[in-house]
Amino acid sequence: MPLWSVLAGAAARYLALRRSQYWDEETLRRYQQDALRKTLAAAAEIPFYAQHYGGAPRLEDFGKLPRLRRAEVRALNQSVRALHNPTDFTAGRSSGSTGMPAEFLFDRSHQVGRFAARARYLFESGWNPARRNVWLVFRGPYMEPDDARLVNRRALLRTRFIKPSTDFVSLTRQIRDIDPVVIYTYPEYLGEILKVLEREGTRFASIETILSGSEVLDDAVRAHARDILGVEIADSYGSTEGFVAWQCGAGSYHINAEHLIVEILDAAGRPASAGETGRVVITTLENHVMPLVRYEIGDYAIASNEGCKCGRTLPTLVRILGRSINMFRLRDGRLLSPFELVEVLRDRGDLRQFQIVQEAEDRYTLNFVADTPLSTKAQEEIRADFSQVLSTNAHLTFERLAEIPRASGGKFMTAISRLAPLA
Repeated sequence: MPLWSVLAGAAARYLALRRSQYWDEETLRRYQQDALRKTLAAAAEIPFYAQHYGGAPRLEDFGKLPRLRRAEVRALNQSVRALHNPTDFTAGRSSGSTGMPAEFLFDRSHQVGRFAARARYLFESGWNPARRNVWLVFRGPYMEPDDARLVNRRALLRTRFIKPSTDFVSLTRQIRDIDPVVIYTYPEYLGEILKVLEREGTRFASIETILSGSEVLDDAVRAHARDILGVEIADSYGSTEGFVAWQCGAGSYHINAEHLIVEILDAAGRPASAGETGRVVITTLENHVMPLVRYEIGDYAIASNEGCKCGRTLPTLVRILGRSINMFRLRDGRLLSPFELVEVLRDRGDLRQFQIVQEAEDRYTLNFVADTPLSTKAQEEIRADFSQVLSTNAHLTFERLAEIPRASGGKFMTAISRLAPLA
């Protein structure tokens, strides 16, 4: 479908989203119910869902419908392709961070809604296409579909798209030469850029806003950006399947509730309580060619039932915890955010860079870059810190490397779990 057509539709949709983010609770509920009714009607026309549900899904049974698993997306995709011509949809592939790459099909209404929701996040966060801004993005299959199309068509004329480099000194200087007002980047790259600025005693002179996405943003990077550049980070939470949530100036992650329904479910499949960690389950509301109904996206987040002091009435999340494959799973079944281990390593002066890899439930590898090998005392200190966080004496192996390898999409990952995702 032509990009100009999607952008034209997104402009009008964006104006509507600026109003709907302040709807009262009942108005939003009615809107979602009407959109969900249309989504389930579209799903009923797809043979995969008819078999999946044993008939047409009903609105009143929504919370009891079986969840859609990552492994089932391929069959859903094939079922949809059998019904439609290729001109009826746009395809987007996930990068496969769960170990199971998948292709999703989108119609124009979904793409319009996604672009509009992204525009709301950008503009509400202080971005302006008429001012100098830099986006660090990978061109190719690992880029979010929206970003890839804009990069390829050069639709944002005042935006400089830079492919991230592991030569962080050169990358930082390249950005400083552009002197952007806004930067959009991955959190891990931002963390390394901030370290360069700190070592050099320099900053980006005109910077006003930092936008981040595609990876989990931890509090240490937030604090570092505040200390080095004097700005707050406006984070976003999106995926190939849909643009899920974005962070406002008050710190809440607002769910794009006009675009999709988000459920945070505990291990028993019940709605998680406020403050509790649960699986993220989404239902798309604007994609009628390949609707995703109660789809386990593979992420974890902390649920919230509170409003936001910014005045927006969209539902919120407390925090995004990332992919299930990158959450550490302990022998007793507990899930552990890897940032609890990252925090005990971050301030160590003997580590230039590090990466924690969970090899098994009680076995970890610490990949690190350092000027000299870690002393026996340093290793004992780190093992003691790990044992305290993990509440068990896990086996920890140290691997000193010249450079820590990147993931397949080129992104650096601080924490990796090699355990298979939970079924």
